Amino acid sequence: ETNGIMMYDDINVFDLRPGQPEINLYRVRLESNSDVQSMVKYLEITNVFRTLSLQEQYLIFIADNSILIDVTERGKMEIRINKVSAEVATIFFNEALSFIPCFKYSEGEDIIIFTSRNIHYLVDKGGQFCTDYYGMKHELIECIKSEEVFVDLNDDVQFRKEKLSDLLTESKVVVYFPDYLLLVSSRQQLINLLDYALYIRNIGFFILVLFFLRRTSIHLEYIERKEKVVLISGPWREAIVYVLNIGQKNPHYDRIFEKQFFDLNQHANLPLRGFIDVLCENFTRYQRFTEDGQYQIVPTEKQKQFLERIICGEESFHFSEVGTGKTKVIMPLLCQTFLSSNIEAHRYLARGGKQKDTLVILVPEHLVPDARHQVFKHCLNLNFRQEYRVYDDIFALLHPQVHLGANNGESKPKKQIFVISFNQFKKALTYDKICQKVRPHREHILVIADEVDDFLDRDKLVFNICSNKANTFAPTTLELYFETSCAAYHRKECPRELFQSSPNPAYWIDLYEKFDAIYNEIQDASKSLNKSFGIFNEQTLRHCTSSISHDIEGYKALIARPYESVNRAMPGSYYSDVERTIFLTFVILSEDIAKYDELFQGERKFITFEYWREYLTELDYDELVYGHNRLSEIAENYPNASLGLIRFLYIIILKRMEIRDRSRSVNSVDIIFNFDCIGFTGTPFLDNYPTSDYIRHQREDDIPPSIDRSFYAYTSEELSQDEFENRFSQFQGQNSDVKVEYVSSDFMQESLKIGEMETLKEIFTREQENPKAESRKTTKAPFNAIVDLCGIFKLSTIEDVRSLVLEHFGPGCFHYIYH
Repeated sequence: ETNGIMMYDDINVFDLRPGQPEINLYRVRLESNSDVQSMVKYLEITNVFRTLSLQEQYLIFIADNSILIDVTERGKMEIRINKVSAEVATIFFNEALSFIPCFKYSEGEDIIIFTSRNIHYLVDKGGQFCTDYYGMKHELIECIKSEEVFVDLNDDVQFRKEKLSDLLTESKVVVYFPDYLLLVSSRQQLINLLDYALYIRNIGFFILVLFFLRRTSIHLEYIERKEKVVLISGPWREAIVYVLNIGQKNPHYDRIFEKQFFDLNQHANLPLRGFIDVLCENFTRYQRFTEDGQYQIVPTEKQKQFLERIICGEESFHFSEVGTGKTKVIMPLLCQTFLSSNIEAHRYLARGGKQKDTLVILVPEHLVPDARHQVFKHCLNLNFRQEYRVYDDIFALLHPQVHLGANNGESKPKKQIFVISFNQFKKALTYDKICQKVRPHREHILVIADEVDDFLDRDKLVFNICSNKANTFAPTTLELYFETSCAAYHRKECPRELFQSSPNPAYWIDLYEKFDAIYNEIQDASKSLNKSFGIFNEQTLRHCTSSISHDIEGYKALIARPYESVNRAMPGSYYSDVERTIFLTFVILSEDIAKYDELFQGERKFITFEYWREYLTELDYDELVYGHNRLSEIAENYPNASLGLIRFLYIIILKRMEIRDRSRSVNSVDIIFNFDCIGFTGTPFLDNYPTSDYIRHQREDDIPPSIDRSFYAYTSEELSQDEFENRFSQFQGQNSDVKVEYVSSDFMQESLKIGEMETLKEIFTREQENPKAESRKTTKAPFNAIVDLCGIFKLSTIEDVRSLVLEHFGPGCFHYIYH
């Protein structure tokens, strides 16, 4: 809004200054400029804004895009989509995608298909109610139901049958010249396109979209009739029967539609490197064809080598520089490799275990839309007629019709891909129903983790779902826990005679041995009794190959903790269980009783006279119950009474401890130890982990490193200038035509004391004053990107940067600022 005028870019949309602003919505009719005719005679767009310009101009918003229509002389219209000139056309792409009304860029051959309830098509209705022709008395989109996943108000995952007509939204799909492959980025686009195909009465388009939609759906239900009324009939019924592959075969349709699918199964016997070359050649056809006669993305030799190393490498995790196409090239090619039947590729993907038929793509939360886009774009048009599924929600596994492995009546398992965030996968593994499907099948599951360093970030390792209930320990049980803990801690013999009086003596004997093992564990030479968090040593961190001192801070969340100020066993610990927590509580009570001063002060008044007479006669009863001396002071002054005080508090703590009822905890380390994993990242500070195969075969050999450190340079090596430059050139990688100028940053010592934006302003000023900047600048500014590699700007927002750029360079220097 500027001076009372609502604006979009530089366009005045409507006037807000009157007391009652008047906003009129218009209807615009557009006709095709092409010679090709279809059943659609023209399209009409409603809810259109008319701008406040002198010329007749209309503005339309559809699916986060803007369409600007200028009416010129004699009613001729000029159309711009996101400021790019376009026109309405009817296109014959191929036999499967034929006679499609759409938008076409004026300066290119790429096609845009918009779907919206605000776009209406005038369809030739001649005979549409005759069931032998194209129409039906009922809209087919209302006769197809889909099982949809949703989360209710209690955060529980539920399923609901929805009519596809109730799921329609707006979307935009671009079809690239010259291959004209139908590429979608989400299941929602497929639902919208199915309705679009029905609307324009295009059976070929409907069949192709339905092929794709089935591959992304939990279950589709077709309501053919309702009581005696036939709802689905004519060619539409024949089309659905054809897609479901039931009834009589149709070789003519097969010849048409199989051309829309890449047949990867024909390359089953190709050597892996040859198969990768085929994948990369196909991959280019998914990309935009540029003006210079090349596809926009062509996999490089370096990317092919990296893909081969990921597939064949024995190590789990791999490093590749930022910007080398891990998400946009490597990940979709891995998915296509999985969906193929190439023998050599699947031998390596088995990772020393069983053949893989389920693929889980794990990415950070912010990359889920992009990962889903890449997988849907590259994985729906493979292997005509092959039954496989691509799900964008791991909780589809809660549905009874979603199975892992071969289902009843299937000769071989159906391949499935799940695209999910790190935390959603961990959350899914807290569900018993999902674990019942996943656990027995996990050797057939391959997990691919993009940005795997983020997945293993120590602050994000553990996902907890906790619900607790009060325990029902009987007094005799509490006494047995105390005596067992006391005997193990003080190195006494197992009190077997005492255990014989219990209903389950074998349990207490095993528990004593467990407590004894824990005690031995914490007595190692590297013993560290952290008074806040519990016990840390080499034994509890034995899976770590890096230094213990480095890992202790990060792994605090993984180690069992004693009871402190919460009335439950610590949930979420990789090593923790209630019994370990019970024993560690006794250890802390014995070695750092001051931790419980506050608890004792609140509970001392409940010490009974009988308890005092049996365990604490050395103390004055009234002073003990009503006094103000701290527990730690009493224990220090009367050491013989310590055990009685410990017993009193220990029983209280155990009574207060809640038992985890439906509590679940899943750790990133759990996943990489229990599943065969492949991961890649652009962060060169990641140590490799043992794969599931290492654990499966109890291997003890060294794990291959994920990073080549041969070019690392250390001050202690005192390298010569030539050797340093040699290593530095290796560090820079294999990029060509990269020029770097190193400049002093000493001035930041003072400017940062003033503020971060003052520092950035000083950088802008110095860059403008740099004489070398004049020779290389292509705009009014001496740069086109700002990258904070050192994390200097910690407190500033992108809005702060934008404001500074506008203030320093003026509004005419940069047209857009991307973040």
